This record gives sequence, C-alpha cells and structure tokens, in this order.
Amino acid sequence: MIWINSIWEGSKLFGVCVLPVYLAAVVLVSLLTKKWNYVKALVMGFFLYYLCCVFALVFLPLPSLEEALELSYQVELMPLHCISDIAKTPLRGTLVVIFNILMTIPFGMFLRYYFGLDAKKVFLYTLALTTLIEFGQFSGFFFLFRGSYRLFEIDDLILNTAGGMVGYLIACKAGRYLPKLELFERGLFRNGLRVACEKRRIVI
Repeated sequence: MIWINSIWEGSKLFGVCVLPVYLAAVVLVSLLTKKWNYVKALVMGFFLYYLCCVFALVFLPLPSLEEALELSYQVELMPLHCISDIAKTPLRGTLVVIFNILMTIPFGMFLRYYFGLDAKKVFLYTLALTTLIEFGQFSGFFFLFRGSYRLFEIDDLILNTAGGMVGYLIACKAGRYLPKLELFERGLFRNGLRVACEKRRIVI
C-alpha cells in the first residue's frame, strides 16, 4: 500500500507540476526546430512520469516536525545485508530486493532506447542516480532535516544499479524489433505547405 500511495503521489506531481511545463516545452521546441516527433515526445513524457514516481517512492512522505526532531544519521555499509533480511523476514526481504531491482529497470531501458547509450554509460548514469537518491535519504532530503528519515544502504546502490543494467539488456533485445525514434520525425511546416500546394493544384 505504501508503494501504491507513493505512485499516486508521483502521478499527482507529474500531472500538476511537470506535464504542463513539458507540453509547453515540446510545443516551443517544435516551433523553433520546425520538426515534430510525437512518438519521441510521448516516450520522454513517460520517462518524466517515471521519474516523478521514483521521486515519490524514495523521498515521500516527508517526516513530520515531531519525527524530524528525533532523527539521527543512519547508515548500513555492509554489502549484501539483504540476505540476512531475507532470512529474518523472507517475504518482506525478498520483495524489497525485487522492488529495488525493478525500480531502475525503466531507467536503463530509456537510456539505451532513447539516447542509445552503451553499457558503460548506462552503468555510470544508473549508479549516479541511485547515489543521489541514497545521499538525499541519508542527508535528510539534502539537509532539509537534521538526520536521515530513511536508511542509507550499500545494498540499494548494488540492486538499483543492477536493475539499470537489466533494463539496458532488455532494451538491447527489444531494440532489434522496435523502430528508431528518428523514423517518426516529421517537418512541422514543410508537410503542411506541400499539402496546401497540392490542394491548390487540384482546384486549378
């Protein structure tokens, strides 16, 4: 239920704050470049929605003022500590591991399909993303609070980065059957001008 609520909060964040700005940016860029690629714009829109959901999942809800007063910095630096968690609580521990991997699979897929990045760059960008997330959690939302309201764990870095690489591999396989995004690019004004000229010739 916590994950579902967080995704709902991410959806609201995307719809209220991100989507209007993104649509305005798409229109502006199309007018400036005189090109339009609705598929590429749609893929980027889904990626922004995904990032909003990730933000909500890893940072929300923020602690109350009472909770913030009791915070202290918490770190778990032992690698593969998740194994002992699974031994103690098999279902919850397994779900946490699966979730941490699943969370960054779309990130790796997007980096490969949209930007065409290779495995090394996908690894580095995914590691950078999950490091930023863990630091934000450790520092109390980048020092907004005096202490960690979520635990900093090395295992999260490992599992999230692994998820990004899984997404990269999936995108590599799927990319053999998916068309390149550039194939959907169309001239914004040139096509309209050609159609208008053809209609004029028919009338004449």
